[in-house]
Amino acid sequence: MKIRSLFISLIAFGFGPFVWGQQTLDTLYANDQMNVALFFPSPIKQAITGNENAVFSYDREEAHYFGLLQAIEGTTTNLWVLTMDGYAYEFKVAYKDRLPRTHLFLNEQHSLGRVRPLPARRLDTLVKDGTRLALMEQLLQEQNGANMGTVRRGGIRLRLEKKVYQGDEMFLVFELRNKSGIDYDLETLDILRINGSPKSKTSYQETPLEPLLRFQQPKTLKSGSTYRFVHVYPKYVTGAHERMKIVLLERQGGRRLELSVK
Repeated sequence: MKIRSLFISLIAFGFGPFVWGQQTLDTLYANDQMNVALFFPSPIKQAITGNENAVFSYDREEAHYFGLLQAIEGTTTNLWVLTMDGYAYEFKVAYKDRLPRTHLFLNEQHSLGRVRPLPARRLDTLVKDGTRLALMEQLLQEQNGANMGTVRRGGIRLRLEKKVYQGDEMFLVFELRNKSGIDYDLETLDILRINGSPKSKTSYQETPLEPLLRFQQPKTLKSGSTYRFVHVYPKYVTGAHERMKIVLLERQGGRRLELSVK
């Protein structure tokens, strides 16, 4: 009940007035035998149903464009969804034995309108008491020209903007730009822990770091576009003789970039 009240309060007070679009609610029919998939034009930020008879499942850690709806017999409730681009959606939810559809592609015209975001908060406040998602969103909102290292090759630019620690996790903010005139399909973007020097083969070691998640990493770099995204890793602090190596590989192509940073 407290979570539902908090969500409604954010919509009503924290985000400011709506630019109203949809005048009437669409009704979504669901049951407990099948999933009804809802696809949104922007990744889902928050969602909640009016009661426990309906369940809307979505990835709360790595933002995705879709969620799955189910309901038990006798359900009459509603569903609120807020997406990353600031649009709010509300639907009636009712139980139906035979579903008229099991998927629905939505656009901004199905929304109630766009909401005004909360004023940006200081990063140290979010680090102290915010969630992982809130921190990643804040990191991507901040564009202050930070640069820990940059490499360019063949019109592709890879930049590590910043490294932030929260608890036992490390957040890396990347920027990728494609000015090559050709789309670039990502195969992998890997982080390696480097100890020693390649000149001394006996002491040189490369250890891959496994990410906990990748947030808003693109699959394809469109020509002429710039992308910013976040990787989350277990906390790792480089030692005196250590550094990180970032390796970007192209799928079915030869464009490879490597960046070494402290």
